[in-house]
Amino acid sequence: MSEAIETERRESSSARVPSVPRGKAIVYTRYAEEKSVVMNPEDFRRLVELDEALGRMSDERPSLSDLAREAHELEDAPGEPLEDPAAIKVLLGL
Repeated sequence: MSEAIETERRESSSARVPSVPRGKAIVYTRYAEEKSVVMNPEDFRRLVELDEALGRMSDERPSLSDLAREAHELEDAPGEPLEDPAAIKVLLGL
């Protein structure tokens, strides 16, 4: 997983940063390379919450059972599609 977004607070008088309305971001570039992004604080908090939620989801991901793993391997094998439930059970040894 990627690192969490680290936040640093600075007084707005220390730089000329414009206010940005919700739903908009300003991307600052130099020589066509993106250097920084200014966004609305509410949007930023939402982004951080989403990032944390995704991190929790990847940590809590359940492992695949042997049966599910075998089904995925069979699904990836070339051949005719198998749609009949009885034939699928036979193939999986159920």
